[in-house]
Amino acid sequence: MFPFFSTTMVNSRLTNITSLNASNPLTFKGERQDVHATIFWIIPSIIINGITCPFTFILNVLVIAAVKRRPRLQTNANIMLACLAVTDVLTGLTAQPLYASWMTLKTLGISNSALYLVYELFFTTLAPCSFLHLALVVLERLVAIKFPFRYHYIVTMRNIKLAVPFCWVYGILYCMVLQFGDNKFMMYYIWVALPFVSCFVFIIVSYLVLYFETRRHQRRIKTQQLPREDVERYVTDNRALKTTVYVVGSVSLCLVPMCLYYLLRAFGFHLVKESNRAMLRTFLMLNSFLNPLIYCWRQKEMRQYLFKFSTQAVHPLD
Repeated sequence: MFPFFSTTMVNSRLTNITSLNASNPLTFKGERQDVHATIFWIIPSIIINGITCPFTFILNVLVIAAVKRRPRLQTNANIMLACLAVTDVLTGLTAQPLYASWMTLKTLGISNSALYLVYELFFTTLAPCSFLHLALVVLERLVAIKFPFRYHYIVTMRNIKLAVPFCWVYGILYCMVLQFGDNKFMMYYIWVALPFVSCFVFIIVSYLVLYFETRRHQRRIKTQQLPREDVERYVTDNRALKTTVYVVGSVSLCLVPMCLYYLLRAFGFHLVKESNRAMLRTFLMLNSFLNPLIYCWRQKEMRQYLFKFSTQAVHPLD
């Protein structure tokens, strides 16, 4: 179906990885792994991913369960956050443990090219998918605050069901192009650099619009006698916006370094060593652990659900 994806491409990818590993068991693509990199980058990345991966999986599963089981939590904003939590669940279930396992074997001098390829497939699928889900979360807030009277016609379950699969399809195509494509500059630029930069610019511009719109609403509440329903709606929207701000801020701290790395790489700049890139990927995957903590911190009912679940797990017969 896709000309760049075939069995020959997969075998070629495995052969390249194997040859790189075989040349030196403690080498990252031809660069010798020194003790310094192992102590300050490799080992911490193994520890962080190994410890957080089960919590990433469990916490995000609980967030999804809370949104599904609690009718009051089934708002469009929370549904979008639950869709983002699905990508975080898969990160904690696949990408983090696979990466920790591969890095451990690599540090011990054991070559496992198949494990690395499986990790790369999951990572390069989930990373763009998470970023696009984040853009959808911001778009939902933008429509809610900027176009409140048209919100129920734009943000519908039908449109959500169309947008979320699009993110996953793009993530899969992104993975195929990045892993099995012929690394031409134009293909790399179109599929890798441009979409990430476009989403990042969209998020920044959207937040500028949301900031000025929120300030306008606050001035209206102070200077005009608005109906109580409008005031309550503005307060609810502002609280949901603040939750989104924290989520986007967390993602930005974790994602921007890796985006800059790929953008510079697309233009031929290799400023980060392969061994040091371990921490960049670790921070990117660590975001999946931070997101459910933000949801629970910002939403009281979600906190109550998680606390009730943990209490029942400790005292099942009470």
